[in-house]
Amino acid sequence: MQTKRVLASWLRTRRAMALSAADLRALRQRQWAKLQPALARTPALAAHAGKPLSQFPITPIAALRGDYGAWNSLGLGDADLRKLADASESGEGGEDLTAGWSTGSSGGARGLFVASTSERADYIGQSLARLLPFSALLRSQRLALHLRASNALYSDAGGKRLRFAHFPLDRPIHETAAALAHYSPTILIAPPSRLLALARAGSSLPQLQFLFVGSEPMSDAERDCIAVHFGMRPRAIFQATEGFLGAECREGKLHLNDHALEIELHPLPGTNGFYPVITDLRRASQPIVRVAGDDFIELDDQPCRCRYAGRVIRAVQGRVTDIWHISGHRITPPQVVAAVEAELGALWRWQAVAGADHTGLSVQPDCPPEVARRACAALERLTGRSVTFSRDLPEWTGPKRRKVVWADG
Repeated sequence: MQTKRVLASWLRTRRAMALSAADLRALRQRQWAKLQPALARTPALAAHAGKPLSQFPITPIAALRGDYGAWNSLGLGDADLRKLADASESGEGGEDLTAGWSTGSSGGARGLFVASTSERADYIGQSLARLLPFSALLRSQRLALHLRASNALYSDAGGKRLRFAHFPLDRPIHETAAALAHYSPTILIAPPSRLLALARAGSSLPQLQFLFVGSEPMSDAERDCIAVHFGMRPRAIFQATEGFLGAECREGKLHLNDHALEIELHPLPGTNGFYPVITDLRRASQPIVRVAGDDFIELDDQPCRCRYAGRVIRAVQGRVTDIWHISGHRITPPQVVAAVEAELGALWRWQAVAGADHTGLSVQPDCPPEVARRACAALERLTGRSVTFSRDLPEWTGPKRRKVVWADG
């Protein structure tokens, strides 16, 4: 990875973080105009190249995943890209072009991303600018990535000042705790469920300076528990196959990356939330234009003191498809999380599943029955229906945990 490209991206992002909201809109318009030649080379988008963004169709993510050959500007077929992504995960990827698999949904569907050398540099530069203060870049750092898989998109962060190591999720927690203690990271990125497991295992990381959560939603109760154990407040990274969507600033606000993406927020009737329609204005190898995401998003209208004008959203707690439809009302994942964790806190694993005619709460086997009953009562007050409970929820298995589920039919 060329250091100059990473530095250029870092500087460009830092400048953008000082712009006003109006200036960010103007920046996005310029980036959109610059993207048009790549769109003309992308089969799924070529017929619309040169038009205003609003005239492009909104595409479900399933359509993109059905044929990646139609969604790249490089002339590569679907089979070629899948082969490249598989090779990258086994450490056989090329240097000029990288493909890889996302963490995936709880249903097992994984997304494929494609990135050129310059786009990887841009990703690293943006990430460093959004996540770390400049002073951190002047000191040697050890980055530990505790996610499902590693690939060049992450490992390119390595260099003389920044060492990188990947710790896969499929290892027992005691093995991971020992490996992390030996590596002694100064920066750790991990799902909240694994950070909680590390906390329960008594993991100690005295050299840790920066702690980030990704891949899964994190509740307020979990944030507090993780902060107490590790001695610092974890900050959220909002990322999907569709792009690097947002990050939490030093003030604890989760900002959308309005300097590099056009994220349209479409209202969801019966709720105070939205679903995102995502356009990544800086990805040309695999253009992402008006792709509908499934995250349930709520705006946070409280002003932020960090000066970045990117819109502020509340912590993402679940998916649009897991909104509960009960007696003509919609109950959102954040409402379910708040009700359950007012009783359970972050101490006990749980999963709430509802359908047209049933609602159930499962907790881990050693959760005290009276605690589970109180959580059931909280759900009954929220939903207006009886809730069954069981204490048989096993350990979370990959790729992602899913605490709130709508399972109608």
